[in-house]
Amino acid sequence: MYPYEFAVLVRENGAPTAFRIDTDRRTCARLAVGARVTAALDASMLAIPDDGGALVVTLTRPWLSMRKYGDRGYLYTQLDAGHAAGNLILAAAGRGAKGALRLRFPRESLSELLEAGENCREVHSAISVPTSSADASWTRWTMYDDTNRQLRGSAWRSWLESACWDSIAGWSEHSGSPTPHTAPTPLARIRTDPHMPSGQGGLGDPSAWSELIGTRASSKAFTGESVSAGAVWQAVSALSTPLHTDLPDASPLSATLVLRSTTDPEQDAVYRLRTGERQPGALPSTDEVARACMQQRSLAGAAAIVLLHVPRTSLAGADAAIDAENLRELACRCGALGQLLYLGANRAMVGVTAIGGFDTRLWRSLAGLPQDDEILYALLLGCPDDSGIKFDRLATAHAQNER
Repeated sequence: MYPYEFAVLVRENGAPTAFRIDTDRRTCARLAVGARVTAALDASMLAIPDDGGALVVTLTRPWLSMRKYGDRGYLYTQLDAGHAAGNLILAAAGRGAKGALRLRFPRESLSELLEAGENCREVHSAISVPTSSADASWTRWTMYDDTNRQLRGSAWRSWLESACWDSIAGWSEHSGSPTPHTAPTPLARIRTDPHMPSGQGGLGDPSAWSELIGTRASSKAFTGESVSAGAVWQAVSALSTPLHTDLPDASPLSATLVLRSTTDPEQDAVYRLRTGERQPGALPSTDEVARACMQQRSLAGAAAIVLLHVPRTSLAGADAAIDAENLRELACRCGALGQLLYLGANRAMVGVTAIGGFDTRLWRSLAGLPQDDEILYALLLGCPDDSGIKFDRLATAHAQNER
């Protein structure tokens, strides 16, 4: 169900070349070579790294998520693509190649080159990856030429996917000013220093990131046992890890941590992570967590919850400020932060899972958020129970809270 795929632009024998990547079948299909690729890159304000690196383009396929989750599946698509893009940057950095994520660029020419729109895909983002060390795994990939469209035959597409695509294709999206500038900055402003030993925050040494990525897992359920508050804070501190992006340094996105069941009960409270402020008030009960997670009772034993939220006014379209983040950018920011939290939880040996289906109004009340805030993502941490079942994975009715 992963609603994204990839294309890669590199220099093959000195010529700029675009490939479509099928990670399931481990194939690379050559789509275009030469002047067409150069023209699309110029129009998109993008470039293939001069040192022999690559430009990795993430393409979303919303249908794969919307067929199960309905309209909100489009938001899930953006969150999942943010997870993938953030993971690619971290994976590259773990190999000694500091990639840069671009979201603010014109997409029309690149979309045409990659035949995205005609195949119900959207160009989501581009990551410039410098050359780095490689292993022998690339030899297990198959490469073939697919530049002659007349030899391909017509691509099969479900009428349902076409209908889904038509429902979103006309959406007019506010877009920030294109900029080729990137800088390494945290995607969320958080304060964990009062709770962390000096030098212990963040995601740690990049040389260990590849192992964290390879062993990271999503918890199916939580046992309800208390976990160390220190471990939760260590996991949350990963959100402060700088990533190279073209997103604005200032963002309306905020993060709130609800610590409700730790082995250090004096720390159990609601925290505004931007300021580190501790909020007064009662903490959510197990039953309230279940109801706020749309009756996913397997998650009710979570010891902590991270909520990523924005003022509703920041989601405005054409009336937004010229450099304001659009929905794709905000969701990508959330998705990349979600991936950081997954890896931080893995490092801190705490269970973690992310959900997109939740009761926004109830979580807003339980966490004491402003009434005009919209929650984009919820991530839960606790003692993992891998014998559990995530019911939203089973059927549409569970995913839509219809049972």
